[in-house]
Amino acid sequence: MRYSKCIVCYEGVGWIGLAANLVLSVLKLFIGTFSGSHALVADGLYSAKDVVTSVVIIVGLKVSQKPLDQEHPFGHGKVEFLLALVISLLLLIVTGFLFYFSAGNLLEGKHNAPHLIALWTAVLSVAVNWFMHRYTHCVATEINSPVVELLSRHHLADGYSSLAVALGIVGSHYLGLPWLDTVVALFESVHLIYLSGEIFWDSFRGLMDTAAPRKTIESIRREALKVNGVLEVDEVRTRQVGQELWITMVIGVDPALTLTKARALAMRVEDALVGSIPHVGDVGVQFRSHKESQGMYEQMHQQSLESLGLSQVKGKE
Repeated sequence: MRYSKCIVCYEGVGWIGLAANLVLSVLKLFIGTFSGSHALVADGLYSAKDVVTSVVIIVGLKVSQKPLDQEHPFGHGKVEFLLALVISLLLLIVTGFLFYFSAGNLLEGKHNAPHLIALWTAVLSVAVNWFMHRYTHCVATEINSPVVELLSRHHLADGYSSLAVALGIVGSHYLGLPWLDTVVALFESVHLIYLSGEIFWDSFRGLMDTAAPRKTIESIRREALKVNGVLEVDEVRTRQVGQELWITMVIGVDPALTLTKARALAMRVEDALVGSIPHVGDVGVQFRSHKESQGMYEQMHQQSLESLGLSQVKGKE
């Protein structure tokens, strides 16, 4: 975290999101039903699923921050991916009903322009969701939390949804297109299906210990090679454990180094990675003799033996 105030935001992001989403959800569902706006009702469901997301964040952040123990040597970070997976499945179910409801209304052909109070509710929702998106995105970036990033994406989607609702209501009133509100509700449900599928896939990848992006792995290699004494990086393995990135790697060192010096070099690499790669939770660096250095060493050793009139004794195969 770059700033001390990030700690305050980190501790309160779940509760702030819960309060904002709860108010927006109740307001939009009530006004949408009262004004006859199907799109605003659909938009209220956007906020309703974010209420569930906020509750999950409160629980998830509390559990994922527990220290390592004997039964969980890799920590509790994966609980965030698991909770995000559950959210995506629930969202898919709710969205299926919303799509069915919107399609039915469109096929029935009974359309009335909603009351203009729905327009002002939608505009208010756009403003609140845009602010909440910027706030939660900042927190997610600083603590590298997949669940908080999920909430940030939801707020952004809710903002676009409310904007579409507002445009649909304007079209229904001033362009003589009363069916436009129902069409917006239908498109909102399709977007929710897409968003749910994306969340499901990201959560699944996290649970399956998917490696870090290629750019991150290349950055890890570059930072390791900057350390004086590292001749090569033989292997880099990464895994995302909740908010943290765990790294295991093997470096090539001069075979002439003693074990003590080689281990000290490995520790310097670990310190360099912790200081340069964001959100590193654990680093394990092993070392082995660099192949080219090993060959050069053996060649020089053989030449030294030959200069003394000796020959290297080879073991029996």
